[in-house]
Amino acid sequence: MLAMLARMRPTGRLTYVVAQHMARNGHDELIMRLLGRQSVFPVVLAQDGAPLRVDTVQVIPSGKDGLVQGANLSLHLQEPSASHLSTPSINTLFTSIATTCQHKAIGIVLSGTGFDGVAGCRAIKDHGGLAFAQNPNEAKFNGMPNAAIEAGLVNRILSVQDMGQTLAELFPGVPGNPEFLPDTSIPEPAQRELEILLRMVHQATGIDFSSYKEETLLRRLEKRKATLGVKNPEAYLSWVRSQPNELKTLQHLFLVSVSSFFRDRDSFYELERLLAKIVVTKHTGDAFRVWVPGCASGEEAYTLAILITELLNRSCDRPVLQIIGTDLNPDGLELARGGFYRQAAFKEMDNTLRARYFRARGEHFEICQEIRKAVTFEQRDVMTGPPCDTLDLISCRNLLIYMKSHLQEQLIANFHQALVPSGVLFIGQSESLGVVGNALFSPVDHYHRLFRRRH
Repeated sequence: MLAMLARMRPTGRLTYVVAQHMARNGHDELIMRLLGRQSVFPVVLAQDGAPLRVDTVQVIPSGKDGLVQGANLSLHLQEPSASHLSTPSINTLFTSIATTCQHKAIGIVLSGTGFDGVAGCRAIKDHGGLAFAQNPNEAKFNGMPNAAIEAGLVNRILSVQDMGQTLAELFPGVPGNPEFLPDTSIPEPAQRELEILLRMVHQATGIDFSSYKEETLLRRLEKRKATLGVKNPEAYLSWVRSQPNELKTLQHLFLVSVSSFFRDRDSFYELERLLAKIVVTKHTGDAFRVWVPGCASGEEAYTLAILITELLNRSCDRPVLQIIGTDLNPDGLELARGGFYRQAAFKEMDNTLRARYFRARGEHFEICQEIRKAVTFEQRDVMTGPPCDTLDLISCRNLLIYMKSHLQEQLIANFHQALVPSGVLFIGQSESLGVVGNALFSPVDHYHRLFRRRH
């Protein structure tokens, strides 16, 4: 890190936050002196609520996790989760930067042991930002950069000496210019093209994508145009008008989702421990209600059915399990109702559970009737409201990242209203609740994105 900070170049567009793994009683003053001797920028110890400053290095103190939050881009310090192996947590910092700064986020993974930073790089990538990793060949401890690289989440692998030069070339500016990152707003022609196509998709399929983030939709649109070899908006619109199925293809690209059983397995184990405390409060004849908005092809809804059924089988009482999965995509819902899945969907699922709840059918595995009967699927826009209230759990993972911020806030408020007091909200590793959500929900496990409804 010292070699990197010594070769940074002021741009007036970048700010730097350092999460250096330290013991809880780490030597903050010593770290500050070491960095300050080499850094071309001022080095300060991060204070809770302090705004980010351009061309400045802010170091998260030992024994704390740091998050970047709010429209004014301020640093917030919190007690680390007991599940964190290392603090300050790089995953926590990167994820907060991704959700707050979106496509303006940059994560740099340097020498270190373990795999802290992988989930954070995934969050940055999901939000359109950039992730760099130190060349593992020069790292004293190559575990962390290797883990991010092997996960396919790194845009560039660089020596520490090249980091500053690369950032200066990517984001040139004038020192003292009070920008955080360069303006990457959507050009007007691209904005007009997208508006036209969204109207056409809505008319053809009935699905309205106006609440989705334009940057995300444009990336998928450009990928489709590149596949077709179409280089300008007029040519693509001509193609759309000549190909009746193109709007449906575009709809599928906009709704693209990746799912599997027990995806992010450790998070489901934490959820299981939390739900075990709720199950014991239920009695025979009670309902245990779950909603899975954005359920795609059903893997997560069935995962929750299996997890909760396992808990209920250990209980003396037997409440009725009711899980509703909703999604906009009729094709995904058809697959979910069919209940047939390929081997690749089970890469994170315990083989014993798969044998207990699935039957092999050629190259596929079919969900058993006990689990199938606990889950129903509906085509529904998440913004129209929940399918029922008095919900014990809402599992909405990797949907918020596609929505504009004001609609995220509206949706989180809807979740709060639909859940019972102390009901559980489970969101994706790359997502956060923001200011409104933090007022409505209290964290149970911030790293695994588990929250309880505040009364």
